[in-house]
Amino acid sequence: MPHLHPLGNDEASPEAQATLENLHAKLGQVPNMYRTLAHAPKVLSAAVAMAQAIRNELPPKLRELAYLKVTDLTDCHVCRHYHEALGRKAGLTDEQIRDLAHFEDSAAYSEAEKDVLRFTSQWSAAGRVDDGLLERLKLSLSPEHLVVLAATVAQANFTSRFNNVFGVELP
Repeated sequence: MPHLHPLGNDEASPEAQATLENLHAKLGQVPNMYRTLAHAPKVLSAAVAMAQAIRNELPPKLRELAYLKVTDLTDCHVCRHYHEALGRKAGLTDEQIRDLAHFEDSAAYSEAEKDVLRFTSQWSAAGRVDDGLLERLKLSLSPEHLVVLAATVAQANFTSRFNNVFGVELP
């Protein structure tokens, strides 16, 4: 049972209503996380803007790999539900999705993909990343890609922890 009631459009402020209607038009539904965020319309708008911003520039497979690693670390069933499907659509295999918890020992990932997973794990756990890892990532990712990767990990940590703390449920 959720700790905060997800708002219907008729319960939300006019500002939040507009955002929820836009989400429905784009997605065909509004995930309960966004309906829960509607309690704070400015935060809702910022979360939607961030989610849209990270959908560009970084290759989708790497973005979803990072997002799913955070989901694995935080055990967010809501994020897992949505991002496993998005990951498959982006090209992740069932083996890659299954092996997230022990990616270092898995042959399912390239070394570049393992570096993205290391980045995600280190930053999620400690708020910093090993300098050597960052230097390796700079060899294969542009500065823009690195910023989007960091934003993806931040957004994934926010959404998964938000869902877990407030008991957000799937629609």
